[in-house]
Amino acid sequence: MEPVVVPKLTVSFAVDIDVEYNSFGGKTADEIADALQDDLDDLLFELSPHVKGVYTSTTAINFND
Repeated sequence: MEPVVVPKLTVSFAVDIDVEYNSFGGKTADEIADALQDDLDDLLFELSPHVKGVYTSTTAINFND
């Protein structure tokens, strides 16, 4: 018997996250972005058992005074 093919969707979002940043706090902006990205990936997997893959990338890091 052949396996049942389950159709999938790819849904793309753009998300901007504003965070407080202390340059003397011991982490670089890139390290903070990486940690936020890891947390976001984890949260998206926890969102629904139907989520089968999460692919994120950091597109920009801007310092806002």
